[in-house]
Amino acid sequence: MRVAFSALFFALILVLFLALLLPAAESQVLATRPFSAEIEHARALQAGATATDIPHHVHYDLKLYNRKGKLTTGTWDIWRDPQHYIRADIVVGDFHYTHIEDLARKLQWRHFNTVMPLKIYDLRQNYREPAWLVAQFSAAGARHNVQFREVDGSPFDCTIQVMQLRICFDPLTHVLAFAQMFNQTITWEDWQPLGSHSVPKRFRIYDAGLVMVEAAGTAEEVKTFPPALFVIPNDEPDMGEPEDTGSPPQKVIGMQPVNMDWLYGNVLVQLSVDADGKVRKTTLIDADDEDIVHTAEEFAHHLTFAPQIKDGVAVPFEQYIYLRHAPSMQ
Repeated sequence: MRVAFSALFFALILVLFLALLLPAAESQVLATRPFSAEIEHARALQAGATATDIPHHVHYDLKLYNRKGKLTTGTWDIWRDPQHYIRADIVVGDFHYTHIEDLARKLQWRHFNTVMPLKIYDLRQNYREPAWLVAQFSAAGARHNVQFREVDGSPFDCTIQVMQLRICFDPLTHVLAFAQMFNQTITWEDWQPLGSHSVPKRFRIYDAGLVMVEAAGTAEEVKTFPPALFVIPNDEPDMGEPEDTGSPPQKVIGMQPVNMDWLYGNVLVQLSVDADGKVRKTTLIDADDEDIVHTAEEFAHHLTFAPQIKDGVAVPFEQYIYLRHAPSMQ
């Protein structure tokens, strides 16, 4: 009888002890933070985010796969002299792109020689952060939080998964870890410190489980930059962003809505437009996912452009456009 009583007493003490511990433990595991604060923190940790960066050079070797699985390799170099200059060079196949930014004079100079490959468009849209997805979670009225979760047995700080959409951060360092946008997954891996900031050594974009963009490389502090690295040529004007083919695209004045599947991806299409601004022919150049091609081409075919005037007369023209297939979450 005494033994049973002692065991029962001990069990009751243990239960009370665990009950006292449980709220504290649960508050640690389930602690939430606003998504807006977490993404701002992650941005501040990335190299190139603030003027307190150390001078550095980042080099990536690129592997890009088109819709048919064909591999194209290339390089991407970024030089940053904080508070003064930034230079980026991308070379992929025949595409050469240079962007020099004079931070002190607030000048930009961009130069390229041909149509930008779609996978470079994907890379530039998502490397710093998944821009479209961040916009969805940051929309006015949206109150998304981040909390500790296990994903495939590994710890992350994640938003709740909403219709196959989520963003996850490293729970210790708070840098970006991965993002999911319906059929696409983006990963940032092996972050390397650069002073008080860091860069991912590897960045990937997957579509339906297959890698379509991979950037793998190194980062290093720079004591002295090569001469003339940041000099903007006097005899060559700024060409603008390559996704606009170097000039503002002809204004769209009409379109027809289409039914959107729950898929995400980008498409590059060449349009032949007549003198009245009607699209007469669409030519698919590349797409992230085969399942979005028909919808994208249907949408592009029903665009109406403002007429292009040359010497006072409306003329036919060719237009390359990048289309994003993404259902509205607003």
